Amino acid sequence: MVDTQGTPGSPAQRAGTGAVDSTGAADTAASAGVPGEPVQPAPTRSPRHISWDAVRVLGILAVLAFHTTLLTPQTLPGYDMPPGPLQMDFPFGASLLIVVSGYFAAMTIGRKPPFRWWLRRLARLLPAFFVAVVVIFAVSILLYPEGFYRPSYTDLVGNLAMLPNLVDSVEYIDRAHWTVPVQVCGFTAIALLAWKGKVRGRTASLVMWAVLLVPLTLRYLFMGPGMVPPEWVSMVMDGTGLNRAHLLVAGVAIYRWSKHKMTFTELLLMQIAVLAAHTAHPPPGDSVVAFAVALVLISVAAYQPVWDARFLTNFARPIRWLAGISYGVYLMHYMIGSIVARHVADLGVPWFGWIPVYLATAVFAGWALTRLVEQPAFDLLNKGISALPSRSVGSGRARAER
Repeated sequence: MVDTQGTPGSPAQRAGTGAVDSTGAADTAASAGVPGEPVQPAPTRSPRHISWDAVRVLGILAVLAFHTTLLTPQTLPGYDMPPGPLQMDFPFGASLLIVVSGYFAAMTIGRKPPFRWWLRRLARLLPAFFVAVVVIFAVSILLYPEGFYRPSYTDLVGNLAMLPNLVDSVEYIDRAHWTVPVQVCGFTAIALLAWKGKVRGRTASLVMWAVLLVPLTLRYLFMGPGMVPPEWVSMVMDGTGLNRAHLLVAGVAIYRWSKHKMTFTELLLMQIAVLAAHTAHPPPGDSVVAFAVALVLISVAAYQPVWDARFLTNFARPIRWLAGISYGVYLMHYMIGSIVARHVADLGVPWFGWIPVYLATAVFAGWALTRLVEQPAFDLLNKGISALPSRSVGSGRARAER
């Protein structure tokens, strides 16, 4: 769909050092030599700007605020609700993070053969996800609070296989994990479209428009109010994550615009279609206005990544630290934070006590997952991916159009 042979000195090229997953973990692995391929000079590392870390931190903080102040006490038993003015009722954080993921996917897809790029994306996403699912399952059994759903071994296997949206008998172990299959399917599609650089230029734009408009058409024709959709439509839309593909498309579009591969008019029209898709597709209740503001913020970061506001520079270290563990925090925060906070609430501690416990648990668990699993697993797998013979990953670099 896209390439990353960017114009030197362009805004996106100066924006950071690598790709991010749905929560913005930086992919800083250096390129390794591959037997049988010409030795390439090491690329010059771009300066890392705080703008993208700030965007990722905004996303994860929005997720935490929504889940602690509204979703958890509203949908799980045993909590008191915070006062109305403190309830964050305009969710947009998870969607923002997937848009960022799409942006950096577009930036990096052309730097390696598509298959190797795809393996690196999975190496970043899946080990931490698998461990998170197992740990959350164990905690849900061992620390089971009264009234909570007790997951089964069928749920465990189904979640590891990312099947909750495909198999009715499988329940999510953690509701926040819906973003992972969306990214896996999206990255797979991007890698296939980039194979041998066949999808380029205007064709790439047409593919993006199709990804936006086909799901909207299916929803209008088969999934309107009071309609019972055919099973194949439900599987295509909900089971594959197609109903959230517009989030990745939004990020790709912003990247292409920042590289002058798309006009501002086309970007604007495409983002209007993205907002229409965000309104039409589930889950209901997502704040379209807040999401639209987030798209503007991401566009600003793409166009001008140098943010030197005193607030950001003064807090650069904690911002970068939280951005670096944001994927782990996202994977671990919801169910484990809710369970620990529930046991605190059962002691009679009100909302202003159990919410800080929830947040501290989420950050600690996310930090542990990042340091003990995500980073070492990616480093290990990346060495194996880099050592693959060239025939296993295709010859030459992908040159799909941005």
